[in-house]
Amino acid sequence: MGSRFRGNDNMQFREDAMEPLGRWPSAFTTLLPHRLFHSHDLDETRHSVGRIFKPHDLGVCGKRQTLDARMDHLAIGGISLNRLIYGADVTIEPECLDDFLLVQMPVAGAAQVRCGVRTITSNRDMASVITPSQSLHMVWQGQCDQLIVRIERASLETACGARLGHALPQPLDFELGMDLRQGHGKAWRDLVIFLASSQFAAHAAQNPLLAAQVEQLLVSSLLDGQPHNYLAELRQPGAAPEPVYIRRAEDYIVEHCDQPLTLGMIAQHAAISERSLHAGFKQYRGTTPMAYLKLVRLQRVRQELLRAREENTPTSVTQIALAWGFGHLGHFTNAYRAQFNELPSQTLRR
Repeated sequence: MGSRFRGNDNMQFREDAMEPLGRWPSAFTTLLPHRLFHSHDLDETRHSVGRIFKPHDLGVCGKRQTLDARMDHLAIGGISLNRLIYGADVTIEPECLDDFLLVQMPVAGAAQVRCGVRTITSNRDMASVITPSQSLHMVWQGQCDQLIVRIERASLETACGARLGHALPQPLDFELGMDLRQGHGKAWRDLVIFLASSQFAAHAAQNPLLAAQVEQLLVSSLLDGQPHNYLAELRQPGAAPEPVYIRRAEDYIVEHCDQPLTLGMIAQHAAISERSLHAGFKQYRGTTPMAYLKLVRLQRVRQELLRAREENTPTSVTQIALAWGFGHLGHFTNAYRAQFNELPSQTLRR
């Protein structure tokens, strides 16, 4: 891989001038029972990491260095906690992540990260937030040890669109650097440390309801705290706090979007009348419960199209659209293009 991206391409490692956070907790052994692999082989390492993230180019910087790669992995619903160490200076080039976002937090060492047009030095004080739609290039130091949170792009976009009350005209675009010393960054760091260093995460991984709550907490924390292109709109003051039944209905829709839902079923689960549920969605979301269901299903279609393209799985747009309940392909195509600014066939074939 190294021919396209070099460690000396204006991306030199440097010590950051920020005050250190202090010693990271050593109790990350919770993830160790979830060891995914330990390898000195480049191809095995690339394949194993690619199974969790995506296929990518991986190169060792210098002939005298030898990989000593290890990865722990724990999936909790639609997110996962990962700890990754390469044990050598490496270059990593996955192009775009496409269907998931990564928040990478170095426990030790440093990494140079270029995402789109932005470049940062990531270390114990500065996490990197990788926007899925941007090209990605990284150089990790040999001692770089990162705690990585993986979040599905569909979960982020669905939650953001639901809160705004409309489809996102452009993909989410997060600020690359997250300052872990203060404010939102420190709160995020403390939350992830708790998940990575306690038995709660392993317990939540076995409990679908807890897993959904953990995923929702991380998604909401990232959308509310890390700067992105919709944050100002999200922070606009509302008329009043939203009723509990709105969130209850949204969670039910997300968890059961692969089933033939009706407005009555959603209202029954939310413990509210159909009329009140419809009025509540219009007031607090600017949409309707069934329109929100359609948005969630469009996100799932896109996720499957991206996965099929990535894995080179034989399929068709029609097959996936029908599986998610879109019987009128013309209407589906128009809705998909309005949501993602491209045709579904372009997503599958690009």
